Amino acid sequence: MRTLQRRYGVARGTVQKAIDALQREGVIQFVPSPGFVVRGRARSARYGVERHVRGQGPEPEARATLLAGPGTHSHAARQAVREPAEVPAPEPVAERLNVPPGTPVWLRSGTGYVGNRPTRLADSYHPLDLVAGTAIQQEDTGPGGSFAVLESAGLRLAEVREEVCARMPCRRESIALALPTGTPVMELVRTVFDDTGRAVEVMIAVLAGDTTVFDYRFPIPD
Repeated sequence: MRTLQRRYGVARGTVQKAIDALQREGVIQFVPSPGFVVRGRARSARYGVERHVRGQGPEPEARATLLAGPGTHSHAARQAVREPAEVPAPEPVAERLNVPPGTPVWLRSGTGYVGNRPTRLADSYHPLDLVAGTAIQQEDTGPGGSFAVLESAGLRLAEVREEVCARMPCRRESIALALPTGTPVMELVRTVFDDTGRAVEVMIAVLAGDTTVFDYRFPIPD
């Protein structure tokens, strides 16, 4: 701070106000050593229609696969899956699955990383009758993820609904995503429907607002 005072010939209070403003705007962050630094910008791009492309491989399982790709990243992307478990459906999930709150469902939770930075917390809920005995109940679902497993089990996935809102994080989310002070999050709720209109998956994801880009391109209906 003294260096900035001398360089620009201003009072300590002026430098402090400038630092506070840059922190609020997410330009800099405090690191115990060496102090205030310019924040890195690892960006994670999430695509809309382009995320969901059916495989065209020679085997029936490959042809049925619906791939949900991670988009493109300026750093290497990876995901750490926490142990899947049976849980009671929270009210927002129960509403979308059209079941009573508290109905047992299967939960898969994971944390997404871009480089070493956690950027996404995701909880995916499935009806138990659809996933019993499938790889969705394992930590590793195999190629194509849960979409591929559901279609290999005989479902035809037909529609995806995504609800997105911006909000401030709770303390747990701030810690888990290593969010600098004042950083908002994007909450994404994705509901997947089969060709009968039944909701077969609800995913609730919390995305770091300073790294996430939504990139959607789709045809305009007649």
